[in-house]
Amino acid sequence: MLKKGGLTILERILRGLQEDQWSIEKDLNQWVLAHKEEEGFLFSVLKRGELLATPQNVSQIDSPVRYWEAIIFCPEGLSSQDLKQPALQKIQAWFIDLQTGSIFAAPATEKRDRLNQILSYLEPTPSRGATQGNSTDVPLNSRFAPASNGVIFRPYLTYSLVFINLFIFALMTLAGGSTNTGVLIMFGAKVNALIIQGEYWRLFTSMFLHIGVIHLAFNLYALWILGPILEELFGRIRYLFIYILSGVMGSLASFLSTEAISAGASGAIFGILGALVVYSRRRPSLWKSGFGKNLVIIVLINLSIGFFQPGIDVYAHIGGLLGGMLLASILSMK
Repeated sequence: MLKKGGLTILERILRGLQEDQWSIEKDLNQWVLAHKEEEGFLFSVLKRGELLATPQNVSQIDSPVRYWEAIIFCPEGLSSQDLKQPALQKIQAWFIDLQTGSIFAAPATEKRDRLNQILSYLEPTPSRGATQGNSTDVPLNSRFAPASNGVIFRPYLTYSLVFINLFIFALMTLAGGSTNTGVLIMFGAKVNALIIQGEYWRLFTSMFLHIGVIHLAFNLYALWILGPILEELFGRIRYLFIYILSGVMGSLASFLSTEAISAGASGAIFGILGALVVYSRRRPSLWKSGFGKNLVIIVLINLSIGFFQPGIDVYAHIGGLLGGMLLASILSMK
């Protein structure tokens, strides 16, 4: 498992745990158990498409461990189906995709303190007999190498964008309602006649307006789910660049294709989808894992709905999607 002239990742972690006086043992189902006082970890290696066996010794070992976490290494990559492991019910599990360096928590959680504790054994520190010149299994800049201060990435820019959209929607509601044509025009919706007269700023402002609470809810939910992924992968500046320009390109496509008054963050959100598709397509293992293919399916479904559902500005969706793909192809990743 990622052995480069030395110990495997799991062997290095276990050696570090033993040096720190942890008890190590194996059960009949090939799980490796490490426990010390009230802390316990389960380690295993998962082959693509297989199910993990139930750990046998967790409840029998003579230790005061109250809380176990499982860490599963996936040398062949990881699919969404691999995360559904009946053997790990009621156990916090961490799946580490060794093809991409990505970590998936099941169930989802941001509490990574104990995981970072384990991953710290992969750092080449003098105390464990390693030097900067030693061969390592994991690059120091790997996405799952723990930060020295243990800080979890927070998508503050996504939070800010969500807040801005909510704030403007509240102002529109107080001004007479987000479905009121006069209010939409006053706040900067895309109106072709006014843009032709020189109000080009409407191509920008329209991406922060929404027509009705359902429109707002759908877009902000998509932003809340997808935004943090792109923000972490590309960095905040590139992420903002993609978001804004995709939104403007969506508005421009709508301007060139339809006379209807329109508004919404859909163009920017489709830009995020497009950028993520390009990112995963450039990484064969990530694409094969199903991540990129699932995004393509989401895009196709939503575009299809836009073509057949009245009131949806599908041209803005297409413009934003193409904009995000183009920008992701040009910009370098974080």
